[in-house]
Amino acid sequence: MSPSTPLEPFCTAILRTLRRSLIPPNLPRPLPTHNVRSSKPISESAILIPLMNIRDQPHLLMEVRGRGLRVHAGEVSFPGGKADQTDDSLVHTALREAQEELAIPPSHVEILGMLEPEYSLGNKSRVWPFVGFIHSDPQPFPSIPQTLPSLPLSDLTPNPEEVSSIITLPLSALQDPSKLSVHYFRLDLNRPYYRIDCKDYLLNQHNRQLQQVKGDDRHGSDQNPNRTIGLEENGESSERLEVWGLSGWFLNKLAKRAGWMEAPPKGISPED
Repeated sequence: MSPSTPLEPFCTAILRTLRRSLIPPNLPRPLPTHNVRSSKPISESAILIPLMNIRDQPHLLMEVRGRGLRVHAGEVSFPGGKADQTDDSLVHTALREAQEELAIPPSHVEILGMLEPEYSLGNKSRVWPFVGFIHSDPQPFPSIPQTLPSLPLSDLTPNPEEVSSIITLPLSALQDPSKLSVHYFRLDLNRPYYRIDCKDYLLNQHNRQLQQVKGDDRHGSDQNPNRTIGLEENGESSERLEVWGLSGWFLNKLAKRAGWMEAPPKGISPED
């Protein structure tokens, strides 16, 4: 796999290039009409795809959904949820959910753009993915050639009702063949993507207490960059843990646009 863009720490120039590769986040009102059918009204949802620098290396921030949730419990996902009537926009929805689930302050998030929306399984909701970089300080955001500092990991607090763990996924995992396996989105042979093994980036603390990270926090650092903050349950880290489904599809779409990874060829057998 030979992506065109080197995996360097996020800096102002890289964010500027990434912004150009994304769709502007200014959505029309009213929103575009739905192009699928459903027996019930289709809701609107939004997620945030958070980018961070951790120990001067580019990462994606993800979460493991709480095991007590009714839908997709225990799966790896991005923070997000359904739009509320009080939300000013779908960007506001994504930022609100990220704050509720992981305590990411909206004022620290620089929204770079968005990807094309997709419908959830069963067409219950249309999901709008927004991409944002998590800064160490609130806006105005710096414009510097050096590595941009991110929010300290110790500032992140998983909501125990919704999140069981936090995963810091290095972009280097997207280029590691041992972490990738081919799958097809919604079993459509024309939509191949890579599932990503992320178990190595979740370290089970075998307790239900929040593990506060210590270390050089100016660059979202930690003595162990792959350590997770979370409320771990029942030996979760020993299970198979992958980014797949809608979250995996969005991650692949972003990585392809950004040049971090190439799309798998069509027509090959899935590696289940």
